[in-house]
Amino acid sequence: MRHSLLWRLLGAQLLVIAIAVVVSGAMIANLATQSFMQIMVRYHIDPTVDERQFLATLDHVLLTSSLAAAAVAMLLGWVLVRRVVRPIGEMMVLSERIAEGDYARRITAQGSDEIARLAESLNRMAAALQRVEALRRELVANIAHELRTPLSTLQGYLEALRDGITPADPATLASLHEEALRLVRLVHALHQLSQFDARISRVRQVPLDVTVLARSVVATYRPEFDRQSLAVREDYDPACPQVHADPDLVGQALRALLDNALRYAPGGAEIVVRTSRVEETVRVAVENTGSEIPADDLPHIFERFYRGEKSRSRETGGAGIGLALVLEIARTHGGDAGATSSGGTTTVWFSLPAGTV
Repeated sequence: MRHSLLWRLLGAQLLVIAIAVVVSGAMIANLATQSFMQIMVRYHIDPTVDERQFLATLDHVLLTSSLAAAAVAMLLGWVLVRRVVRPIGEMMVLSERIAEGDYARRITAQGSDEIARLAESLNRMAAALQRVEALRRELVANIAHELRTPLSTLQGYLEALRDGITPADPATLASLHEEALRLVRLVHALHQLSQFDARISRVRQVPLDVTVLARSVVATYRPEFDRQSLAVREDYDPACPQVHADPDLVGQALRALLDNALRYAPGGAEIVVRTSRVEETVRVAVENTGSEIPADDLPHIFERFYRGEKSRSRETGGAGIGLALVLEIARTHGGDAGATSSGGTTTVWFSLPAGTV
């Protein structure tokens, strides 16, 4: 394909040069002949012999100059076409490697012309596909890790029950039920993640009062707070402006923060739900007292499937997806998310741009 394109471009160039030489040669010969005849007539010279010599010389000069011009044009054209064809050939090879699943290869993009920009775009596409592939592999590994423990526990207990080693008492059944619930929570979290990824291009942004939404969500969680003996305090800034956001996604982000606080706040702790205006954003924060997040874990808590050591207990461990969804939802709206943990208090928040209504 590469050589075919090269020779086709050179052939087209040669054809253009040949046409230009023939047309310009004919025009020059015609004009020169007319001028020669006018000079001969003016000076009363018989043009018969001299005309043949003049035309022969003219043909020789035109042929020599045309061949020289064609050779130079073909040489320059060869260099130019090679510069065009070579990166195209490299891009063709790169696209074939990408189609085969090799996303690590890159091509050299020099200059600022269209070919270089196309090469750079292809490099960016390969890098993006490489990141997606890395995330896919990490996702598969994380899901396998999350499924392995409850499934192994269920398998061990069921085999022990089948062989009569372990009695089918309430404690055993409760343990099996807890492992089943862990699987259900994981599947539910994955389902939420897939729903969000599927609808990210269909975000329904409407004028939204975040304080009103927060009051409604907290009201639905009060029975759970009471069951775990947690004190809840609401601190809403009346000066918070409306935002332009998807109510379902914002509500999902707030529920994820509340679930996180419920999971890690010890009995008797206090949970504070707060809305405030921070510069040009509206911030929604959930604060809880209890164990702090280790400094090494804090920068990673919004990564998918990331969980610190303290969250890996069978009683409180989550799937590590909730806070990742919070960050995705915030960034989808042009906001951000973050967390602080010190002095026995942990605060997790997300923000949305203010003043966009």
